[in-house]
Amino acid sequence: MQVSTLSQSLALRQSINDMRAQFDDLQRQLSTGLKTDSFAKLGTDRNTVLSLSHQLSQLSTYTNTITKTGMRIEVMADALTRMNSIASETKTTLASSGFELVNGKQTSAQIQAAMQFDEIVNLLNLNVEDRYLFGGIDTQTRPVALPAHILDGTDGKAGLKQFIAERAAADLGADGLGRLTLGTAGATVTLGEDADPSVFGFKLGNVSSGLSNATVTGPAGSPPSLDVEFTGVPEGGEKIEITLNLPDGTTAVVSLKATANNPAGKGEFTIGADADQTAANFQAALDTAIKLEGQTSLKAASAVAASDNFFDYAAGGAPQRVDGPPFDTATGYRDATEADTVFWYRGDLSGTAGKNFTAQIDQGRQLSYGARADQDAIRDMVKMSAMLASVEYTDAEDKEQLASYKALSSRVTQRLNFKDVQSLESIVTGLGLAASTLKQTQDRHDLVMASANELLGDIQNADPYEVGVKLTTLQTQLQASYQVTAMLSKMSLVNFI
Repeated sequence: MQVSTLSQSLALRQSINDMRAQFDDLQRQLSTGLKTDSFAKLGTDRNTVLSLSHQLSQLSTYTNTITKTGMRIEVMADALTRMNSIASETKTTLASSGFELVNGKQTSAQIQAAMQFDEIVNLLNLNVEDRYLFGGIDTQTRPVALPAHILDGTDGKAGLKQFIAERAAADLGADGLGRLTLGTAGATVTLGEDADPSVFGFKLGNVSSGLSNATVTGPAGSPPSLDVEFTGVPEGGEKIEITLNLPDGTTAVVSLKATANNPAGKGEFTIGADADQTAANFQAALDTAIKLEGQTSLKAASAVAASDNFFDYAAGGAPQRVDGPPFDTATGYRDATEADTVFWYRGDLSGTAGKNFTAQIDQGRQLSYGARADQDAIRDMVKMSAMLASVEYTDAEDKEQLASYKALSSRVTQRLNFKDVQSLESIVTGLGLAASTLKQTQDRHDLVMASANELLGDIQNADPYEVGVKLTTLQTQLQASYQVTAMLSKMSLVNFI
């Protein structure tokens, strides 16, 4: 019988140590779920694992960006959707409510507009994750001034109400003729603008005359004027229409009809005994008609123009104030300063409004998105609500004030219809398209990440069932080896002598 040698004994011990090391490694695989504890042990697969891990890290970064961007877009879209609802509510209220002055100064529609204006400003000053959303790339500055400061001013700085008052004085003029001059010399009536150039008041437009025995000349000259020369007397029922251009880009038409009645009715002038008397009657009727337009359509148009002056300014620009006092004879603007005027928008003015944020959502792919408080549609919503909240009246029974209110309401409704211009809905649609792009990109990333993780799992992850079988087999082998080693350690030559 062969007795084991020292080398055989050492080989057996080494075999046991190897099995023990393998057993420990299998236990590690079972507990960690990984085949190896280092990339070096993966062999040729380590480059694949490193590449996939880097790709997953990049995709994780993109996914995080997409998640945050998606949240911001959702908040902006919700805010603008609410603003669009406010626009609809405002139009409905203006159409359905009357001219009852609830508080002695404003209608219920105006009071509602004031509350909604406060809500709009709060929406535009939304702050998410310490970032203001509607101020462009300047995310740390509150983009819109406080509602009370915008309307009433603060610390000696003019607000919208002061702009409207100054502009009304400049547009109406001291005599209520809307900065027009009116006079008669013999049988000729002359209507002219009071200064040229001047941005305020009525501007003479086209004249359409159906008067017989009357010659119309102009408007022409500097400042422009027109003459109506009576060479005789017109027939009853004949009329003349003078178009007056208003400060907000709209027009008013003064229409006067010849009549034999004395006194003449509204919109009429009495045919006199001769041309001179007819010219005097025509001038008196024209004076009344122009002053009526001044208190109605001009007043409304002036409020709109003043609001444009206050809210519309671009990068490097400033609100435009009437260059006065005196205001009733002013002819131009001056730049407002931050020392004398509230600047309603304090955010970024650079670049294209609505495309100020950029998100890296994939390799070599960026998404531009956003909405800014000074964007046309958003600014118009702010402007119209603020204007409604600012204009005041004194007498609900005054027909001129009623007509002025209707003219103002009509202009607000037209602006909030967003016809042929950018609308709030179009901005929300743009944000929705951006959100759709994010979702599609995220879905693609999810597929790639799932495939990469599956491939990594195949390379790195240990099969627990296979490891369990190996552990059981190896445990049996180890037990047998330990038993043999124990038996050999007890054997001696004495047992065989």
